[in-house]
Amino acid sequence: MTVPLYIAEVSPPDIRGRLVSLNTALVTGGQFFSGVLDALLADVDGGWRYMLGLAAVPAIVQFLGFLLLPESPRYLISKGRTEEAWAALVKIRGTVDVETECSHIEAEVERTEAEHVNIWEAIRSPVVLRALGLGCFLQALQQLCGINTVMYYGATIIQLAGFTDPTTAIWLSALVSFSNFLFTFVGISLVDRLGRRLLTLGSLVGIFMSLVTLGATFYVAELESVTAVGTGVCSEFSTCFDCVASTVCGFCSEGNLYETASLGTNLCLPGTAKATTEGSCSSTNWSFESCPTENHTAGWTIFVALFVYLACFASGMGCMPWTINAEIYPVHVRSFALSMATSVNWLFNLLVSFTFLTIVDLLEPYGAFWLYASFALLGLAYLWKELPETKGLELEEIQRIFERQDKYAVISGESL
Repeated sequence: MTVPLYIAEVSPPDIRGRLVSLNTALVTGGQFFSGVLDALLADVDGGWRYMLGLAAVPAIVQFLGFLLLPESPRYLISKGRTEEAWAALVKIRGTVDVETECSHIEAEVERTEAEHVNIWEAIRSPVVLRALGLGCFLQALQQLCGINTVMYYGATIIQLAGFTDPTTAIWLSALVSFSNFLFTFVGISLVDRLGRRLLTLGSLVGIFMSLVTLGATFYVAELESVTAVGTGVCSEFSTCFDCVASTVCGFCSEGNLYETASLGTNLCLPGTAKATTEGSCSSTNWSFESCPTENHTAGWTIFVALFVYLACFASGMGCMPWTINAEIYPVHVRSFALSMATSVNWLFNLLVSFTFLTIVDLLEPYGAFWLYASFALLGLAYLWKELPETKGLELEEIQRIFERQDKYAVISGESL
């Protein structure tokens, strides 16, 4: 929460969007490199211990770097420490010519203090409620688009697509996460050129189309699922998809998957993730959670759709909710409001992540992705009407947008 807030408060207006978005880029970079590290350690005994332990290294470096940062000038002025604020601004800007900027900050702080309202009264004001409603909606929508199901369960999704080997799935998942890292820089390069509004709406269009494609591919793959012969408690299942959907059954193939003569060797057997409990089936052709394929057409289609999905997400919805939230609140409620919006983000992160596997069980993989697509479409419709453009505006100017009583979705810096 504090990092995007700090960056927004110390950044010049003309590059503020890029700098706030850079924070998201570095987060996605960490996810990509951790994915590569996971793949490298996947077959190492006790590899998960190394994965957790190595995460402490960048945390220590970041902590030491924070010790060198000056306090936010806006915070210092709000506490009456004007000389310290001036010194901090000079250090950040690298020039002593900060008088105009410092005067703008002082004027905004004085205007806020003159209103003499406490935090709870301020939060209930129509101006703050409009901004807070928009900020919380953006953070909730970011998660409801399904981003962290892809980041947390990427390898599982790829296995469901037909790549049954766990190590292969982990490597492909790491490659998908590279799209998130790479295209975040596209968003950074465009945020102060195209603006927050266009990037957000364009991102949602791409997300919607990618999710629909993912769902459609899974749906077709299920319709064309390999026929299997069930035995024992698994005798009710006649296809591989139905078989692996059960928590007690797995699919065993010892012949050509699609030849009728192989039906006797395409079996649905009781078992666990590691092995069957009835009959014999080697680890190379035992699938407990996904169905193998011979040409991987559906699997590669899903892989490409995931790559495009993350490219669209990273260039807009990945960083714009944080950038916009860091800009739209008055200074006297900024920290509190950003905390609330961040809490909404993590709440929906938890909700979506915890329910993904359950939704897959209830609606099948295609149903889960179509559900996320519907959220993206609804979010697009709402933001088309309600999202203002804040490109190039000082934080104090942005407040005037939310103080207006008319519709503010099309207001831009040129109209102020």
